[in-house]
Amino acid sequence: MLTRDEFVNFVSSPVVIDGGMSTELEHQGCRLEGSLWTAQALLDNPEVIQAAHRAYVDAGAQVVITSSYQISRAGFEEAGLSAADADRALRASVEVACAAVAGSTALVAASVGPYGAILHDGSEYRGNYGLSREELRVFHTERLAVLLEAEPDLLAIETIPDALEAQALVDALEEFPGALGWISFTIGPDGKLWAGHSLAEAAQIASLSPAIAAIGVNCVDPALVSAAIAEIRTVTELPVVIYANGGGTWNSESGVWENADADALIAYASTWISQGARLIGGCCGTHAGDIHQLAASL
Repeated sequence: MLTRDEFVNFVSSPVVIDGGMSTELEHQGCRLEGSLWTAQALLDNPEVIQAAHRAYVDAGAQVVITSSYQISRAGFEEAGLSAADADRALRASVEVACAAVAGSTALVAASVGPYGAILHDGSEYRGNYGLSREELRVFHTERLAVLLEAEPDLLAIETIPDALEAQALVDALEEFPGALGWISFTIGPDGKLWAGHSLAEAAQIASLSPAIAAIGVNCVDPALVSAAIAEIRTVTELPVVIYANGGGTWNSESGVWENADADALIAYASTWISQGARLIGGCCGTHAGDIHQLAASL
């Protein structure tokens, strides 16, 4: 795990993050089906996950994010697997990513997705799960413990739609001295978190944790990012992390992003950097070819 000083040095110039794992898998011909999504690919054929990570490294990514976004004990048990299976998959997600970056200088960030991701119904784009702060803390603590045992370089706490969940994550992180990573929120067209809280409120909560070294947004339309950075900057001077979608709209019925255009990342990147962004990549609708163009432009 990086120290804060090492992280600050790492982001002293712009850093390229990878793009969407599911998008790259599909780009390579992998068909994603079932409620476990990319976690199913990790279980069935970890080589394809490793190949996707490696494609991003070869494209110029300096950080790859593990395929643990949707992995949890509760989610695995709902799918007929066990809590032990979930823990093994969490560890495997880090191991596969570490194998993919071997021989490069790229870092591995362990994905910590929101509670809504395990519900398999798009709840990460709504928030307001009906759970208490303590229930959310317990949920995240058990995953964090397993991921940190696998020794990633960083944590990528991502796609958080709810300020209450941000507070629960800050609570959970208190149990892991030395943990370090970023937190990124997801927002709607109005610029607010999907649960209705302001981005500034959520960023303020996150900035109080010694484990949080960068704050930003992910899985958002690129056109919303500049305003999001400006709002984050009203409450913290921490480095900003941005990995936007390739534009487009999520079709919940077909389960695909429609009308994506990853060129938007490149068009906006210099503006984001001037506003304080230090880690920039892609999310849904972006693949290794897009990250290659982004890395070349930076």
